[in-house]
Amino acid sequence: MTTANDIAQSKRFCVRNREIPSELKVVGDVPPDLANSIDEDGSLVTVDAADWIVCFVPGLRRQWWHRFVHRRHKHVFAMRPTGTGSWLLVEPWWTRLMVTILPPADAVRFLRWGATGDILRVREAVPGKASQIRGWSNCAVLSAFLLGRSSWAWTPHGLYRQLLREKSTQRESVQQLLVDQFTQVVSHCSSNALSVSADQLSLPLRELLIIVGRNLLETMMTPSLLEVCYTAILEADRYPDATRAYAQHGPAPAIAVLTKVLAKAKQAGGIDLPDCEAGARQFLGMLHGNVHLDAVLQLGDIPTLSEIDLRARTAVKVFLDGAAPVETVPILARGALMATEEKIAHAE
Repeated sequence: MTTANDIAQSKRFCVRNREIPSELKVVGDVPPDLANSIDEDGSLVTVDAADWIVCFVPGLRRQWWHRFVHRRHKHVFAMRPTGTGSWLLVEPWWTRLMVTILPPADAVRFLRWGATGDILRVREAVPGKASQIRGWSNCAVLSAFLLGRSSWAWTPHGLYRQLLREKSTQRESVQQLLVDQFTQVVSHCSSNALSVSADQLSLPLRELLIIVGRNLLETMMTPSLLEVCYTAILEADRYPDATRAYAQHGPAPAIAVLTKVLAKAKQAGGIDLPDCEAGARQFLGMLHGNVHLDAVLQLGDIPTLSEIDLRARTAVKVFLDGAAPVETVPILARGALMATEEKIAHAE
């Protein structure tokens, strides 16, 4: 997972190709084309306003000044989910402003901390009405500045009360936040992996299963999806709805698509399966094997594309050779089957 993929994409980035007025004044050594491409807010890029998850929390360690502030709102920090399962964290420390990208498992730790106090969903103001002349930049002041709020609150609780008065502010729970993000990330990955063109649907079953299997394996090995899977397993007891959301939007759609493919092949007489859904689950399990669990637990290297292709082809070969009608089984396999049946008969 790269940081570039986690940073919110701008709505547009457009350099205006027009003649630069001769009277345009540029400060310092800024190139004229940059000065001429800013938007109405003075920014080089125009970005849509985003929602921040603002957490008002008690302290993790006792501080002398805690006695002077609200018992549950002694600190405030902000988080924002990305489209890849990670979270952007902005936490004002005493010594610096920490801005970092967190994998979902680490983000849950901060969200659990947020649940010990209050969690609000707040829409940031663009371009904002905050000011840099506030003076003492504690966590409440910096969070208000991040949100673009004009505020004179000096404490987290004061900012909490101000934001709560806004009609657009919503209370949030950790479980619902994880359900929403898991649903978004896993649904997006699943739809890409299971998208099959009309031309591919007309291919023979063996070739079609190889394509679907390879796409599924490549998606399973996506670092961001592996991290979401790890978090879903890790937090299954604490946040079962989030784990169910992962299952409903990940394995379930794959099984449904494979079931339809196998049912169509069965109707055409290509395979002989008593239960196509059970067959789909078996095929998906053959694709998974240990390789997916090892990747989730980081026990080895992620398979290369060539290794993924070989695994998909092997799984399809084993699956179809076992599911094909008797008359289509290769002669050598048919002979081995007859020899086995004769041995069983003699033993009886």
